Amino acid sequence: MLLVVVAVVLVIAVGSIALYRSSIFLITKVEVMGNTQLSASEVRTLAAASPKATLLRFPAKEVSQRVSDSPWVRSVSVTRDFPDTMRIRVTEFVPSALVDGGGDIFWLVDSSGWVIAQQPQETTSTLITIRDLESFEASAGERSTSEALRNALRVWRALSSELRTRTRTISAPSVDKTALMTTDDIAIFVGSSADIERKDFVARRILEEQAGKVVSINVRTVDRPTWRGVDTK
Repeated sequence: MLLVVVAVVLVIAVGSIALYRSSIFLITKVEVMGNTQLSASEVRTLAAASPKATLLRFPAKEVSQRVSDSPWVRSVSVTRDFPDTMRIRVTEFVPSALVDGGGDIFWLVDSSGWVIAQQPQETTSTLITIRDLESFEASAGERSTSEALRNALRVWRALSSELRTRTRTISAPSVDKTALMTTDDIAIFVGSSADIERKDFVARRILEEQAGKVVSINVRTVDRPTWRGVDTK
């Protein structure tokens, strides 16, 4: 009886090894899901799945790591769908702003300051542009250490739709000097993102009350806002 049990175990073990090493369940399809910025072919190229890979010899960890190397990819999951399909689902970083890096260099960043990629100057974009950052150093696939940038992004996220519509660029040489530059060339100095909802409200009230006269507004100290009008001299 013992010999029979041993024999059965050996048969199962040998069969399992043979099955694992065989080409059964060979991966013939790689489906990509969740991508918008990266094309499916770009994701497949990053994945670099071996033509000999099977759903039993499943290289999920290696594929995930290679796809994650793209600065566009926030997270990735790799699953199998028998009998022949590898499924790659990516979650991408979403661009929130363009950062003027000087010269012809513009960087796409997400709302947390994650640097995604360079964007050619001639490429049309509806994203807000953040300018005048001092000592801004960017590297795709890393989060910027610029506090002025992160502050500007927090300001932008918290603005009312009305003020966002009127804002052409954000100037952010420092946190304290952060200013909204409107489409009609009015500078609104907001400084820190702290209490930005109140600053937004006060700035909009001044814009309405002083329409056609105001050229700059300072709401950095929101309880003591100031504004400057057109110099008629």
